[in-house]
Amino acid sequence: MKLNVGGLEAHAERLGEGGEALLLLHGWGPRSVSLEKNLLPLAQRLKGQYRVCALDFPGHGETPAQGEDWGVPEYAQWTLQAMDALGIHQTTLIAHSFGGRVALYLAAHHPERVKKLILTGCAGLREKPGPRAQLRAIGFKAGRVALELTGRIPPLKAWAGTTLGMLREAMSSADYLLTPENLRGSFSKIVRQDLRPLLPGIGHQTLLVWGDKDRATPLWMGKAMAQAMPNATLLVYEGDDHWAYQNQLARFVNAVEAFLEEDFLL
Repeated sequence: MKLNVGGLEAHAERLGEGGEALLLLHGWGPRSVSLEKNLLPLAQRLKGQYRVCALDFPGHGETPAQGEDWGVPEYAQWTLQAMDALGIHQTTLIAHSFGGRVALYLAAHHPERVKKLILTGCAGLREKPGPRAQLRAIGFKAGRVALELTGRIPPLKAWAGTTLGMLREAMSSADYLLTPENLRGSFSKIVRQDLRPLLPGIGHQTLLVWGDKDRATPLWMGKAMAQAMPNATLLVYEGDDHWAYQNQLARFVNAVEAFLEEDFLL
């Protein structure tokens, strides 16, 4: 189905008729991640007992990209608008990776709209950079300044621009390079924000599901969230990765249902 959300023709799906409302939020990946690929299989498993809704974030799947750079607050506000368009006042959020950033922000700033949280491979915490990362950052800044100054010399402008582009590409993460250019500003804003300060104030019952081999959002993030959030518990899938919820879909659905029916051992 199509919804007008914040001026964008958003793609959403609504499955199931009874039970409480669930809203599924996918991760980041404008060229590879979508509602249909990453949320619909889960929604199909849950629709028998719940009213399940799922969204394509702007720039993903069938929802067009926004025209400006957004950070987590803007994506969260857009999600609130989508909830209003879907007629959802309060919901349990089931979110993966980047979707978890949005879910955490909503729970912290609009707690009345969130009933419970189920977060898997949730992003949002920044690790303090080590000495090597700090040196790389210093080197990049110095190189950027030097090339920007060189670019003011007319005969060297083109060379400096090309070299600066090569330097940025060499220093950028794989996720950044895989992001279309029109969304790279948003990606940079998103990853720069550390949501750790929000965690102690999120009192919702929360289930964290993590693969212990997750490299995109390492297990230390799940442990830190479980420690900082007052009512969170961490479930670890040994030997699995960032996509543990999809790789072990039946097991994940069982955990979700037990958690929602308050039959989960905290």
